[in-house]
Amino acid sequence: MITFYPGPSKLYPEVREHLVEAFDSGILQMNHRSLPFMQLMEDTLTKFKSKMGVPEEFEVYFTSSATECWEILAQSVLRDKIQFCYNGAFGKKWFKYTVTNPVIGASAKIRGSRFNLNQEITNIEIDNDSDFLCAVQNETSNGTGITMEALKNLPANSLKCFDITSSLGGENIDFTLGDFWFASVQKCMGLPAGMGILICSAKGMAKAEEVNERNHYNSLLFIQDNFRNFQTHFTPNILNIFLLNRLLDSIPSITEIDRKNSQRAKDLYGYFEAKNGLNPLIDPGSCRSKTVLSIESSPENIKYIKLKAAEKGIILGNGYGEWKESTFRIANFPAITDEEFNELKHFFDTL
Repeated sequence: MITFYPGPSKLYPEVREHLVEAFDSGILQMNHRSLPFMQLMEDTLTKFKSKMGVPEEFEVYFTSSATECWEILAQSVLRDKIQFCYNGAFGKKWFKYTVTNPVIGASAKIRGSRFNLNQEITNIEIDNDSDFLCAVQNETSNGTGITMEALKNLPANSLKCFDITSSLGGENIDFTLGDFWFASVQKCMGLPAGMGILICSAKGMAKAEEVNERNHYNSLLFIQDNFRNFQTHFTPNILNIFLLNRLLDSIPSITEIDRKNSQRAKDLYGYFEAKNGLNPLIDPGSCRSKTVLSIESSPENIKYIKLKAAEKGIILGNGYGEWKESTFRIANFPAITDEEFNELKHFFDTL
């Protein structure tokens, strides 16, 4: 089976041997307050910052998922005037979840701004006086992406929160352009599902200290207190932390991963543009995701293609949300090999 599903997606093949190493090492049976675990944590955080290009002054935390990060930010950080900019299902879900979160309180003013699939975020009405600006940088549901260049042009005075679930580990992120970045590891990171990563700027953490919310097990300041000792706020996914640690030793730097992924995305978009009856959902230009391609056709053709692909042992991603029936999605994640993409093209060439 070859899977192009955009999460959970293909694991890096090295994960297999690292799983055995984790079992044999005894770390999976260690107390998460023990010295061996704390050493693993410290080493993993150092490697992660180095390999992913995270500035030294930023803090990195492990959570249960990117969705939990929605809750952490709503509870512990987001206050006052907040603007959500979204063009897909996950951005909309994040916005709606935050609106209904009781911790923020009635005094917060939360605005949702929907923009079109082929519209740059900088071309919509953005409140220059917002305290927070929130957006999904890479929208898994429809294959749109926001470039680093576009992020540079957002209002400088707002604290910025970005969901990078489908780009962390596959795209070179300039973390200095935001204050809270979060993702899960089952996509570009090529690891099993079950862990999230939250990356915070010093400016963002200063806001959390100002809010001073400590009423939940996953309050951000409580998480910070634990991570300063290289511990976690709850019994963590030790296996995924170990796997991440070992994987960071073997994968290239994020600049090299981004270079290869960008070229492969360009080739794939060109391939599907030349196919009769198929077309990328997103027009050529800067709004296309590098890591998730959404391909549209008639609902009947989409159903037929997915059926035939499954017969050949190829798993395509279903469409999502309002594009569920009219698209399929292809993950362009680093763990997927060029040879597997060649097999995908061969399938479409012989369909």
